[in-house]
Amino acid sequence: MREAVGNTFIVNLLLVFLGVMSALLIGSISYSKAFKVKNRIIYIIEKYGDWDVTAGGENLVQAEIEANLRDIGYHLALANRECPPRDGALTKYGTNSTTTSRTTYHYCVYEYNNEKGHYFGVTSYMHFDLPLIGNYIEFPVYGETKSLYDVGQHYNN
Repeated sequence: MREAVGNTFIVNLLLVFLGVMSALLIGSISYSKAFKVKNRIIYIIEKYGDWDVTAGGENLVQAEIEANLRDIGYHLALANRECPPRDGALTKYGTNSTTTSRTTYHYCVYEYNNEKGHYFGVTSYMHFDLPLIGNYIEFPVYGETKSLYDVGQHYNN
Protein backbone atom coordinates (compact mmCIF):
# COMPACT_ATOMS: atom_id res chain seq x y z
CA MET A 1 0.00 0.00 0.00
CA ARG A 2 2.93 2.31 0.67
CA GLU A 3 4.09 2.14 -2.97
CA ALA A 4 0.61 3.12 -4.22
CA VAL A 5 0.61 6.28 -2.09
CA GLY A 6 4.14 7.15 -3.25
CA ASN A 7 3.24 6.63 -6.90
CA THR A 8 0.17 8.84 -6.53
CA PHE A 9 2.33 11.68 -5.22
CA ILE A 10 4.76 11.31 -8.13
CA VAL A 11 1.93 11.24 -10.69
CA ASN A 12 0.41 14.39 -9.14
CA LEU A 13 3.80 16.10 -9.18
CA LEU A 14 4.24 15.14 -12.84
CA LEU A 15 0.79 16.52 -13.73
CA VAL A 16 1.53 19.84 -11.99
CA PHE A 17 4.86 20.05 -13.82
CA LEU A 18 3.19 19.38 -17.18
CA GLY A 19 0.52 22.00 -16.43
CA VAL A 20 3.09 24.66 -15.56
CA MET A 21 5.19 23.88 -18.63
CA SER A 22 2.11 23.98 -20.88
CA ALA A 23 1.09 27.37 -19.43
CA LEU A 24 4.59 28.73 -20.04
CA LEU A 25 4.58 27.45 -23.62
CA ILE A 26 1.15 28.91 -24.38
CA GLY A 27 2.14 32.22 -22.78
CA SER A 28 5.36 32.48 -24.76
CA ILE A 29 3.62 31.68 -28.05
CA SER A 30 0.92 34.30 -27.37
CA TYR A 31 3.53 36.90 -26.39
CA SER A 32 5.54 36.15 -29.50
CA LYS A 33 2.49 36.67 -31.73
CA ALA A 34 1.49 39.93 -29.99
CA PHE A 35 5.09 41.20 -30.18
CA LYS A 36 5.24 40.35 -33.89
CA VAL A 37 1.93 42.16 -34.52
CA LYS A 38 3.11 45.25 -32.63
CA ASN A 39 6.38 45.36 -34.57
CA ARG A 40 4.64 44.98 -37.93
CA ILE A 41 2.22 47.80 -37.15
CA ILE A 42 5.11 50.04 -36.06
CA TYR A 43 7.07 49.18 -39.21
CA ILE A 44 4.11 50.04 -41.48
CA ILE A 45 3.44 53.36 -39.73
CA GLU A 46 7.14 54.30 -39.98
CA LYS A 47 7.19 53.24 -43.64
CA TYR A 48 4.35 55.63 -44.51
CA GLY A 49 5.46 58.30 -42.03
CA ASP A 50 1.97 58.93 -40.64
CA TRP A 51 -1.35 57.25 -39.91
CA ASP A 52 -3.57 59.35 -42.17
CA VAL A 53 -2.20 58.40 -45.59
CA THR A 54 -5.13 58.02 -47.98
CA ALA A 55 -5.57 57.25 -51.64
CA GLY A 56 -8.96 57.00 -53.28
CA GLY A 57 -10.73 57.48 -49.95
CA GLU A 58 -9.00 54.48 -48.35
CA ASN A 59 -6.50 54.66 -45.51
CA LEU A 60 -3.46 52.91 -46.99
CA VAL A 61 -1.78 52.35 -43.62
CA GLN A 62 -4.82 50.68 -42.09
CA ALA A 63 -5.41 48.58 -45.21
CA GLU A 64 -1.83 47.27 -45.20
CA ILE A 65 -1.93 46.58 -41.46
CA GLU A 66 -5.16 44.62 -41.78
CA ALA A 67 -3.77 42.61 -44.70
CA ASN A 68 -0.71 41.72 -42.62
CA LEU A 69 -2.80 40.79 -39.58
CA ARG A 70 -5.04 38.59 -41.71
CA ASP A 71 -1.93 36.76 -42.95
CA ILE A 72 -0.65 36.29 -39.39
CA GLY A 73 -4.03 35.11 -38.12
CA TYR A 74 -4.35 37.75 -35.42
CA HIS A 75 -7.42 37.86 -33.16
CA LEU A 76 -10.45 39.73 -34.49
CA ALA A 77 -11.96 42.45 -32.32
CA LEU A 78 -15.05 41.67 -30.31
CA ALA A 79 -17.74 44.30 -29.81
CA ASN A 80 -16.84 45.01 -26.16
CA ARG A 81 -13.10 45.61 -26.63
CA GLU A 82 -12.02 49.18 -26.01
CA CYS A 83 -8.70 50.95 -26.19
CA PRO A 84 -7.86 52.50 -22.84
CA PRO A 85 -7.11 56.23 -23.03
CA ARG A 86 -3.49 57.31 -22.58
CA ASP A 87 -2.32 60.60 -21.11
CA GLY A 88 -1.40 63.15 -23.76
CA ALA A 89 -2.36 60.89 -26.67
CA LEU A 90 -4.98 61.01 -29.38
CA THR A 91 -6.44 57.60 -30.20
CA LYS A 92 -6.06 57.10 -33.96
CA TYR A 93 -7.35 53.52 -34.16
CA GLY A 94 -9.53 51.66 -31.69
CA THR A 95 -13.08 51.53 -30.45
CA ASN A 96 -12.92 54.93 -28.75
CA SER A 97 -11.15 56.71 -31.58
CA THR A 98 -12.64 59.78 -33.19
CA THR A 99 -11.29 59.11 -36.69
CA THR A 100 -12.22 55.45 -37.20
CA SER A 101 -15.80 54.25 -37.00
CA ARG A 102 -15.08 50.52 -37.00
CA THR A 103 -12.39 48.23 -35.74
CA THR A 104 -11.64 44.89 -37.32
CA TYR A 105 -8.66 43.70 -35.29
CA HIS A 106 -7.96 44.25 -31.62
CA TYR A 107 -5.07 46.71 -31.49
CA CYS A 108 -4.79 50.38 -30.58
CA VAL A 109 -2.81 53.22 -32.17
CA TYR A 110 -2.13 56.44 -30.26
CA GLU A 111 -0.57 59.66 -31.57
CA TYR A 112 1.71 61.74 -29.35
CA ASN A 113 3.11 65.18 -30.20
CA ASN A 114 6.55 66.35 -29.12
CA GLU A 115 8.67 69.41 -29.87
CA LYS A 116 10.12 68.02 -33.11
CA GLY A 117 7.13 66.27 -34.60
CA HIS A 118 5.04 63.34 -33.51
CA TYR A 119 5.26 59.65 -32.82
CA PHE A 120 2.82 56.79 -32.45
CA GLY A 121 2.24 54.28 -29.69
CA VAL A 122 0.90 50.84 -30.58
CA THR A 123 -0.76 48.35 -28.25
CA SER A 124 -1.43 44.80 -29.37
CA TYR A 125 -2.90 42.16 -27.12
CA MET A 126 -1.99 38.63 -26.10
CA HIS A 127 -5.09 36.47 -26.47
CA PHE A 128 -5.69 33.03 -25.07
CA ASP A 129 -8.25 30.91 -26.89
CA LEU A 130 -9.36 28.89 -23.89
CA PRO A 131 -12.94 27.68 -23.48
CA LEU A 132 -15.08 29.79 -21.13
CA ILE A 133 -12.29 32.09 -19.90
CA GLY A 134 -10.32 32.80 -23.08
CA ASN A 135 -12.36 35.85 -24.08
CA TYR A 136 -11.72 37.53 -20.74
CA ILE A 137 -7.95 37.09 -20.51
CA GLU A 138 -5.76 39.50 -22.44
CA PHE A 139 -2.48 41.22 -21.75
CA PRO A 140 -1.29 44.35 -23.60
CA VAL A 141 2.05 44.61 -25.40
CA TYR A 142 3.00 48.25 -26.01
CA GLY A 143 5.61 49.85 -28.26
CA GLU A 144 6.36 53.19 -29.92
CA THR A 145 7.58 54.36 -33.28
CA LYS A 146 10.58 56.59 -33.77
CA SER A 147 9.88 60.31 -33.83
CA LEU A 148 8.43 61.26 -37.18
CA TYR A 149 9.70 64.77 -37.84
CA ASP A 150 7.57 67.52 -39.30
CA VAL A 151 9.38 68.39 -42.52
CA GLY A 152 8.07 71.94 -42.73
CA GLN A 153 9.64 73.02 -39.42
CA HIS A 154 13.25 74.02 -38.88
CA TYR A 155 15.06 73.82 -35.57
CA ASN A 156 18.14 75.51 -34.16
CA ASN A 157 19.92 72.29 -33.12
